[in-house]
Amino acid sequence: SAPGAPGAPAGAPAGADDDEMIPVELGGRTRLVSRRSVTHVEAQGDYVRLHTAEGSYLVRMPLAALARRWEDSGFIRIHRSTLVASQHITELRFDGGRVAVQIGEELLPVSRRHTRAVRDLLVRRFRHGESPDGAPFGRGETPRRDLDD
Repeated sequence: SAPGAPGAPAGAPAGADDDEMIPVELGGRTRLVSRRSVTHVEAQGDYVRLHTAEGSYLVRMPLAALARRWEDSGFIRIHRSTLVASQHITELRFDGGRVAVQIGEELLPVSRRHTRAVRDLLVRRFRHGESPDGAPFGRGETPRRDLDD
């Protein structure tokens, strides 16, 4: 629904109703964390740690289940223990055979097994004229043209 439409919270961006709120336990209280605010997820045993700009939150859920649940929302596996929100990737780095993605201040390693899928996704997004945050290029951004090399 559109901003201000019935069912949408006041001031909510268009499409906010397709977001998911994840309940996280914090000191006896339950906080709702927006899926859109999650930059990446790390597996920690039977739990996952959701990372956002505000902090990180532990949730009891296997990473594989979360990966299946969120794959249509742009989350991709970059490592057996790491899932990232592709719209938060700002850079793909190649260094001596190692590949990593930049998300905010963090540089996260991409396993060899997942390198091709990550690279293909970013190249496909570039070819469709989107920046890493999903917005069209052209708003003062210069797209990198060396992704095919």
